[in-house]
Amino acid sequence: MSVANAAAVDNAVIATLAGDAALRALVPDGVYRDLAPAGKRRFVIVQQQTHEDVEGFGAPLYEAFQYRITARILEVTGGDADAVAARIHELLHDAPLVPIAGYVLMSCLRIDRVRLTEVDAVDRDIRWQHAGGDYEVFVSPT
Repeated sequence: MSVANAAAVDNAVIATLAGDAALRALVPDGVYRDLAPAGKRRFVIVQQQTHEDVEGFGAPLYEAFQYRITARILEVTGGDADAVAARIHELLHDAPLVPIAGYVLMSCLRIDRVRLTEVDAVDRDIRWQHAGGDYEVFVSPT
């Protein structure tokens, strides 16, 4: 059995989100891993929080990933960020991801909701709305 590349799971989560036209309309600046380029104002960030390999019977049984996936929108109120969070949930919760090289998807579930307002430290009138959730993705190596 070959060893699967866990980065393929990260890429599948990002590709699932980035490939959705409705989500792209809400966040035209894109979907990024960890950090968006400077100057972006409406985007989604995917951050891996944890990863666990589960072994059994002398072989890998499954891998569990936890991601924090949030819309980041520069706006005073959070209405747009909430709409993005709802679309992210539709795309990921108990839904298929794009095919994952080296893996079979077992499940993808939201385990916690994320909602906060970040006030700029220098200019108190600048507010970033964050909305989304923590998602667990379980995959089995093929």
